Amino acid sequence: MRCFVTSLILLSLWVLQVSPALGEDEAIFSPERSIKEILLREVESVTSTIDLAIREITSPDMAHALMKAKGRGVKVRIVTDSKQAKMKSSQVTHLIQEGIPVKVLRGKDHGVMNHRFGIFDGKKVVTGSFDWSEASEKWNYENILILMNSDRVTSYQKEFDRLWREKRVIH
Repeated sequence: MRCFVTSLILLSLWVLQVSPALGEDEAIFSPERSIKEILLREVESVTSTIDLAIREITSPDMAHALMKAKGRGVKVRIVTDSKQAKMKSSQVTHLIQEGIPVKVLRGKDHGVMNHRFGIFDGKKVVTGSFDWSEASEKWNYENILILMNSDRVTSYQKEFDRLWREKRVIH
């Protein structure tokens, strides 16, 4: 019995060493892992809020997931780039028609709103190179970083709120 208990303790310690701790930041790279699938699972698991500052949304799957979240009572807000929102492949108009509040911004002078981050339930930030586009999933090497640190989440929330208050272009 003593040997069994000792083995169980050693096994538990080993599992804790090799598995990421709860609430730990995580870096994910494509094409080794499907970033789109990870983001879809994140959107499906949200219970209260999604704030997105994302350059472009052309993926119908991603747009559909946001609409489903809204249907579950999740408050969804999106800030996106004004030029990207006008593209034929953009899902922005469709999201607006479905009642999701979207603000489109230009960068300074002729720049773009180039952020790529989402805040989920005010507790988790997903940021990185990945646009919510079909090209990002199919053709590109991309990355995301999932941040669980409350100070970092607060910093991203402050930036989103600042963008949301911008008065340049509102769609």
